[in-house]
Amino acid sequence: MRNKLLIGALISASTIALTHPALADAQNPIASGAAMAWQCAPCHGTNGQEFLEAMPPLAGMPVEQFTKAMIAYREGTRPAIIMDRVARGFTDAEIDAMAVWFEKQPVKQWENTSLNEAQEINNKTETQATGGQK
Repeated sequence: MRNKLLIGALISASTIALTHPALADAQNPIASGAAMAWQCAPCHGTNGQEFLEAMPPLAGMPVEQFTKAMIAYREGTRPAIIMDRVARGFTDAEIDAMAVWFEKQPVKQWENTSLNEAQEINNKTETQATGGQK
């Protein structure tokens, strides 16, 4: 009987130890690509739609191009003034999420985007991020 109790306790402890990281991940999911992409707005414009010579637009950028650039910045293999420091703050999963979001944004200068269009984009991304629940 004593051995059965000991084995049962060991199995319970092992199960808890193995599932604990999974519980932590479930409680702390990454932010949506849209939420993280708003951090890019000061330089690259709202929804990545800035068209300045020094700041390329991110809207419509192919996933692979965005991902390669961000990883190169993060690893220090692409010259940068600021982007190397910015990119170090993101994981691969977060970079992928932003890449997917930016690729879906219309390639259009922000100043030519109406307030209604901006609100529609925001509503879509919020709905996608919450799975249709508000």
